[in-house]
Amino acid sequence: MSAFGATPPLKRLSVSCRLSVSPGCTHRYAETFAERFRGVKGHPYEQGFDLWLVPEKLHERLRWRSPKRADVMVQADWHRYQVLTKCSARLRDLLKTTLRFAAAKPHIWWGTSVEDRKYGVPRIEDLRSAPARIRFLSIEPLLEDLGVLNLTAIHWVIVGGESGPGARPMKREWVISLRR
Repeated sequence: MSAFGATPPLKRLSVSCRLSVSPGCTHRYAETFAERFRGVKGHPYEQGFDLWLVPEKLHERLRWRSPKRADVMVQADWHRYQVLTKCSARLRDLLKTTLRFAAAKPHIWWGTSVEDRKYGVPRIEDLRSAPARIRFLSIEPLLEDLGVLNLTAIHWVIVGGESGPGARPMKREWVISLRR
């Protein structure tokens, strides 16, 4: 059984959730945060949460010989990084290929979001089959009772609900059932 507890302090490198892939995206905090700065000249979120392409940056990336952000994370081993995605199959494949050099680092945690049975629970197997040293689940927002989960090879579980306008309720018994 995985341990439950508070996640340690982190340095956020980026927030980039551009697609609504499941009900867990309905009240995403990153979008709410970004929209607060729509129209603020010079702010990174001047365009709100819209996809904004910078052509010169696209060309710059084509010249990279390796994933730069992952290189920085590997080298800066005094920090703890949490890489979180709903695209668990893609993460699994990248950790077996392009990001293999970063997969085994103990200070880089690899995780997936799990919000419900239909979309979230199937992501757990993708993560479990990824060659990551540390695997975690972000069960946020917890939208329903997930039942008994197989947490074999999962090292950390973060659980939470939604807050703010339109927040969907989370029941206490759903959280308690995760510990079984």
